[in-house]
Amino acid sequence: MAWFKKNATELPWRLSDLQKERDPYAVWISETMLQQTQVSTVRDYFVRWMKRFPTVEKLAKADETEVFRYWQGLGYYSRAKNILRTAKLIAEAGGKFPETRKELEALPGIGAYTAGAILSLAYHKREAILDGNLVRIFSRLYELAFLPIGKNESETYWDYARKWADAPKGYMHNEALMELGRTVCKAKNPQCGGCPLAVACQSFKDGRIPEFPPTKKRTQKDWHGTVLVVESTDGKILAVRGGQAFLEGQLSLPHFESARMSTAGLPAKAEAYVNADDVESVTDCGSFRHNITVHKIECDVLHVRLKKSSKSRKLADTYSWLPKAKASEMFANSFSLKALERLADSADKA
Repeated sequence: MAWFKKNATELPWRLSDLQKERDPYAVWISETMLQQTQVSTVRDYFVRWMKRFPTVEKLAKADETEVFRYWQGLGYYSRAKNILRTAKLIAEAGGKFPETRKELEALPGIGAYTAGAILSLAYHKREAILDGNLVRIFSRLYELAFLPIGKNESETYWDYARKWADAPKGYMHNEALMELGRTVCKAKNPQCGGCPLAVACQSFKDGRIPEFPPTKKRTQKDWHGTVLVVESTDGKILAVRGGQAFLEGQLSLPHFESARMSTAGLPAKAEAYVNADDVESVTDCGSFRHNITVHKIECDVLHVRLKKSSKSRKLADTYSWLPKAKASEMFANSFSLKALERLADSADKA
């Protein structure tokens, strides 16, 4: 704890008084944002979010599109969807966060780690947490040659986490370990010389730090597709919600899987969105690359101009027309925004 008090990084979600209880709402938002995302990225997102949604009650009144817009760029949009669902449930219950692990884990999107973080950092309960930083520390500290993937393996790590948290100031132990993993016991180039746990670290004493933790095998899937920017004569852009390869439930540009060497003109799959007889022209605007979870995506962008106005066509409930001038403000995902950027770039070169 002495090391942590001296080396604690100033963060927008961390109080200057490290021993003071925190707002459970702020802990929940920051810890959810930090899942799969670097601290340096989350800083600005957290500040912007808390300025717009300072309380769980304010968040509960927001609509999904706005929440997605404030989440845009953090990825894993199911987190944002679950945040809104949980905010509504908490607001309906009077705005007070539960104070037991069982109640917290019953809420959408709150798992064992986030529940432990809320109970430990906000309420100073002797509750364990286990994130990637602690996994790395425990693996090296105790030479655990496995990851917490299976039930037994996971329980081994949680047992260590519970031992560290079971102390009068267990909340400080938890946060100190997270800070240590982020700044000293890093995945690459760990600073073992400045680590307060070096004297107890088995892999350091054995000269085996590079072996721990074992490498997790990641499978990346290549996906090639086409994004349509369908524009009517009255300056509207076609948008869809749901039924797409990605971004389920979000407002996005229509897209579908396609071959890399597609034929010129309107692809057959595009006729699920537009009638070929209504098309005035099809322009290739280039391509862009994007990543969504395990998918490595490359998409061609086609600008499809129609002969008719948006009013001439009746749309299904999942389709809508957006003003072209404001389209970039209405999409809350960088996937659609990248397609619009390709369109703009193509127009500038024309």
